[in-house]
Amino acid sequence: MQPRTLAARLFLLTAIWSVVAIAMIAFLVSQNYRANAERNLAERLTANLYNIMGTISRDGAERLTGRPDLRDARYQLFMSGYYWIVREVENPENSLRSASLAGGEIEIPDTSGFDARFQRRFSAVDDADNRLIGIEAQAFLGEGDNLFSFVITADRSEVAQEVNAFVKRLLLMLAIFAVGFILASFLIVRIGLMPLRQATDRLADIREGKADRIDGSFPLEIQPLIDETNSLIRANNGIIERARTQVGNLAHSLKTPLAVLRNEAVKARPAMREIIENQVAAMQGQVQSYLDRARIAAKTGSVTSRTDIRPVLERLVRVIGKLNPELNITVDLGDGDGIFAGEAQDLEEMVGNLLENASKFAKTRISLSTNVYREKRLTVSVEDDGPGMTVEEQKEAMKRGMRLDETKPGSGLGLSIVKDIASEYDGSIRLERSTLGGLAARLELPAA
Repeated sequence: MQPRTLAARLFLLTAIWSVVAIAMIAFLVSQNYRANAERNLAERLTANLYNIMGTISRDGAERLTGRPDLRDARYQLFMSGYYWIVREVENPENSLRSASLAGGEIEIPDTSGFDARFQRRFSAVDDADNRLIGIEAQAFLGEGDNLFSFVITADRSEVAQEVNAFVKRLLLMLAIFAVGFILASFLIVRIGLMPLRQATDRLADIREGKADRIDGSFPLEIQPLIDETNSLIRANNGIIERARTQVGNLAHSLKTPLAVLRNEAVKARPAMREIIENQVAAMQGQVQSYLDRARIAAKTGSVTSRTDIRPVLERLVRVIGKLNPELNITVDLGDGDGIFAGEAQDLEEMVGNLLENASKFAKTRISLSTNVYREKRLTVSVEDDGPGMTVEEQKEAMKRGMRLDETKPGSGLGLSIVKDIASEYDGSIRLERSTLGGLAARLELPAA
């Protein structure tokens, strides 16, 4: 999952909530279990207390007597925390106690009163630092007005150990559940958002020219979005076709007046003829340049075409080679799998102009090479062994209509046309010194 994606947000929120919810469940369940454990222990102590009450009596001398059997060996183990003691309230020396308490005492804090059954719970600490939970009840034995105190205790650590063991098991089970829940959430998010990823892939195919619409069946929640997107694509395609038709009509309407001017130039004086022909050629170049830019803007504003550069460049090299048989043209297309994210005729226009310029100034050699880098950029280099250019001449050459060598044929629009077309594709062209000794033109374009 990529950061800042809807899938990552859903998964992160689900994971956080699962951890918080499970932590709350663990806390509430453990607290409830602790309360139940303490209540059960108190109920056992109360039952044992009633057992003691039923087995203790007074002899003829009013002394306490009896041997309670609680069936718990811990009441026989010295300082175990499990104690019981019975004593007369007015005469504490008249008492009986468990073997575990021996000669010790239980200090009962006077922090709470007795309930309606003359019982109360308390907490205390014995001489062995055992934390005790106890119950005290006061009652009469037989006839008489003498009040007796019945006390029984247990070690609170028993509850703590039981609760800790339960919490460990609970945390282990909840941790396993949490991991499973998080993994399930991951799968649910991925599967649930798969239609969105499919729609994104289809849109990428359209953008790269691999498809012209989004095909497939999608859930009802996003199907309207898919339908509206397909309608938008159809509308854009209609706009492009109308723009192409209008461009074609404009080009056709301008051809006739320009042809008339060129024909009339034949009848003019030689000096005037040259001026008219040069201006007509410049006008034709200007019109074609702006028509191309309008067509490219309409095309790149909607979807991207795909052009395999190998057949286009090989065809251009063959044409330039036939027109200039005296030149040695070397070609290095690398792995040959470069794809230009644009139309073939635009690639032909740009590279054709560069090869044509190189053929005019090269002495014996022209080099054409390509390189794809960062997966999204394509470089086409055209080099020659001609006289080259200075830095200032390179800047001047990029200006529209500028011809540095008047002895060579042309209108001076070649490099500016290449620059204009490349800029419409978010590309660029730069001139520099060639390793062959002449000029090197580096054309950078988007790769599909």
